[in-house]
Amino acid sequence: MESVVELLKSIASENDTCTASKKDEVRVMRAMMNDTKYKVGVYGNEGKKDEFNPSTVMREVCASVISGAAKIPANEANALLKDYEFKRADAERMVEFSKEYVNTYLHTGRKLPLGGRKASNISLALKDVPAGERTYPKVVDIDKDGNKIYAPGKTYVPAYESVRVFAPAPVWKKK
Repeated sequence: MESVVELLKSIASENDTCTASKKDEVRVMRAMMNDTKYKVGVYGNEGKKDEFNPSTVMREVCASVISGAAKIPANEANALLKDYEFKRADAERMVEFSKEYVNTYLHTGRKLPLGGRKASNISLALKDVPAGERTYPKVVDIDKDGNKIYAPGKTYVPAYESVRVFAPAPVWKKK
């Protein structure tokens, strides 16, 4: 089992561009589900107020489901999950669930606070982008050295939804 901290360092060191990777999404989720030692600090206006362990929370949720569905005591369900290692398929489903939660919640019209962390306090909100004409750089020629020559181009873009990110400097960093 990979630790979350080691995995994050490994992925960051392998990449010099910000690209999406479904494989890495699943690897990070699986590590979070299994790494019982990984904890993140949760920050509020006064600074660090708590710690959060994703693996512990995942195990508690699963134990509650097992206990309720199988009609067994909660401590027995917890014992069953104590050494359980979540599989790749479990992590894939959790990634799908997590993404759908974010997409669904944003349609309430409210901000989705991601929670204060040591160096950030990020929230997301849905933003409607109206239809209209957009300007873009259009290649119109190539010079004798092979460099592209651009001129303003115009195109019509239908209305769509986007995400607005709120990321003010955290209050606890200002102190």
